[in-house]
Amino acid sequence: MNSKRKAWAVMLAAYLAGVAIALNQSKVPPVMSVLMTDLHIDAATGGWLMSAFAVAGIVLGIPSALVLSRLGPKLAGMIALGCTLLGSIIGAVANTAPLLLTGRVVEGIGLGLIAVVAPAVISMWFPPEKRGTPMGIWASWVPVGSFVMYNLAGPLLKSSGWQGIWWFGAAFVLIALVIYALVVSAPPKPDTPDFQPLAADQSFGKMLLNPASWLLALVFGAFNFAFMGFATWGPTYFNQGLGLNLETASFYASLGSLAVIPSTFIAGWLLDRVRNRHLVMTVALAISGVLLFWCFQLGSADVIVPYIVGLSFVAGFVPTATFTLAPETMSNPRFAGLALGIVSMGQNVGMFFGPPIVGGLIATGNWMAGVWPLVIAAAIGVAASIALQARHARQMVLQPQ
Repeated sequence: MNSKRKAWAVMLAAYLAGVAIALNQSKVPPVMSVLMTDLHIDAATGGWLMSAFAVAGIVLGIPSALVLSRLGPKLAGMIALGCTLLGSIIGAVANTAPLLLTGRVVEGIGLGLIAVVAPAVISMWFPPEKRGTPMGIWASWVPVGSFVMYNLAGPLLKSSGWQGIWWFGAAFVLIALVIYALVVSAPPKPDTPDFQPLAADQSFGKMLLNPASWLLALVFGAFNFAFMGFATWGPTYFNQGLGLNLETASFYASLGSLAVIPSTFIAGWLLDRVRNRHLVMTVALAISGVLLFWCFQLGSADVIVPYIVGLSFVAGFVPTATFTLAPETMSNPRFAGLALGIVSMGQNVGMFFGPPIVGGLIATGNWMAGVWPLVIAAAIGVAASIALQARHARQMVLQPQ
């Protein structure tokens, strides 16, 4: 297999691994009402069923870069998939909320690792000028996983209860694990840009404090706070606030994931062809923040589809730009994994706090109360993105010609 074909084979295997883990992450929202009834939990606790998935991602964001460096992309990715497999099995046999939460945390270890390992593997196999398109495809891993789960959750729930959804997730991730083990490897050393000599100021500790990576982490954290807060409670809002049945509510929510898929592809294509990639991220996040103001006050089920599709299409540009820009926040390509680890930690912090905070605010039935934290988070993300863009512009001016 030639180098180009191998690069795309590795990318697709890493992508399948991400989809498998995202699919498992998305098991809760379509059956939130059922879980709340079956396990006797309130809305705030239900939100933690999503946020528990992010706990390990927060803890492992930066250590994931070390795991990748020490173990290599194959073993690190297999560990990620193995943790998600184990966590899904724990959840499938759980009969109490604490045990289900435990399973979600174990699954989250997989998320924390794969969010760093997979894009780092892609950056190893593709040079910066050709990275936008594969990163655009990679950026759809969460919406693709969500779309699959949102549409299978209803039939699985009817046939085998919510536990059947967890068993399906385990089977899917097992298949992804086998494919990943067979296909993924590090590129040959002469073909990778990661062997530039280190300058005196390029130690792991100093690169860990790189402001650009942390600003990008803040952007992505704010984005995930807003969109996971909405995605977790969107189906419940469509069900309780707009009167749709659970299966229809989940299908409508899944249309957002469907809209993001072409959006990330288009964003990747665009990022390979524009000079100011930061501006693409800033504009997309700003438009998304404005649209989020209506997320829990649509007024009628008739407007769900155009709203979800429009919001999700615009939002898809943000993760694509984030994954593309992350390796570039480091002055040496061998620290790309560290940059992605920092960004992943920001992502998981947002995912951790968004769902329970929104759940706590809407627990009284006041859906409008859940809108404000989402809009505020988006505004913080825009401000951080502008700051990152300004920092990048200053560095470009200071670089010797």
